[in-house]
Amino acid sequence: MPNINGERESFELSDRRAQRSSLGRRARMRGAVSSKLLIAVAVVVIAAVAGWWFLGRGGGTALTLPTPGASAPTQSTAETASAPAAQTELTVDQLYGEARKAMADNRMVAPPGNNALEFYLRVLAKQPDNSNAKDALRELFPFATAGVEDQINQNNVDEATRIMDLLAKADPSNYTLTILRSKMDAKKKQNDRELALKAQQDAAAAAAAAAAARGTAPAAEATAAAAPAAAPAQAAEHSAAAAQTPKPAAEVAKATPPPAPVPAAPSSGESRDVRVVTAPRPIYPPAAARNRQHGWVEVEFTVAANGEVQNAHVVASQPGRVFDREAVRAVENAKFDPKLVNGQAVASTLKRRIEFNLNE
Repeated sequence: MPNINGERESFELSDRRAQRSSLGRRARMRGAVSSKLLIAVAVVVIAAVAGWWFLGRGGGTALTLPTPGASAPTQSTAETASAPAAQTELTVDQLYGEARKAMADNRMVAPPGNNALEFYLRVLAKQPDNSNAKDALRELFPFATAGVEDQINQNNVDEATRIMDLLAKADPSNYTLTILRSKMDAKKKQNDRELALKAQQDAAAAAAAAAAARGTAPAAEATAAAAPAAAPAQAAEHSAAAAQTPKPAAEVAKATPPPAPVPAAPSSGESRDVRVVTAPRPIYPPAAARNRQHGWVEVEFTVAANGEVQNAHVVASQPGRVFDREAVRAVENAKFDPKLVNGQAVASTLKRRIEFNLNE
């Protein structure tokens, strides 16, 4: 009887050997494939790096890596210089809005470049026939001239000159500018005199210090030198007095003419136009706000000698009667310093345009 168990074991052993051989071949094949794949990837990466390097050098473009801790680059000079130019490119409507904001903040003539006077002048530069800008400058003129006079009184000659140059662009033939220029010239002459006097005092002090340093006595030397010359003069005076006979008091009084009357000194003091303390701040009517209405109201009023606003009334408005009440109320609630003439407060009548615009 054949050995079936032995043959079976031999067959199973051969089968296992064949399986192990097949597994080994597969493992070797996978290893070969993995090695080829890694080599291919490495070749692709090297080719990409080489291509980037050669293209970068050929194009002349250098790659700059950021240095740790380095500060961010500053703004270029061209960008910095273009900022004022961008501001000058405001539209007419934007300039009107900036002018109204400046008047609400009481920036009538200052600071330079950001005040109502300059904004309205820039409107005229864009539209020379703009009647609204001309009217606004005409109403702004008294407040601006008051600012000029304040600067002159405070000895701020440069600032006063700047404001006068702006006013000359708005109304070069205005008589008030002639008066202000006269005051400016007088102030400059006074400053020149004070500087000259200060220079003389400094020179005298320096000369005295130099004489003291040399150890001389200028006053004593001058007295000693003048004594011989004064002796003959004193002798002549004594002889003349002895030769004259004293006259009676009545004759002396008759010969002496009466003193001339002294004219009264003219009154002097500060003179200036009305000054704005608190600008009018109107409230937008609710109905006009709901209807998205815009407009303006021109109000005429009197600033009394005590600074009180009197007789405020509407002169013109567009559209009619929509904003009148709030405009008059805003003017009545504003605060003003009265006009001064030689230091005395006097009443004066003004006009003011109140703008209503939802886009502000």
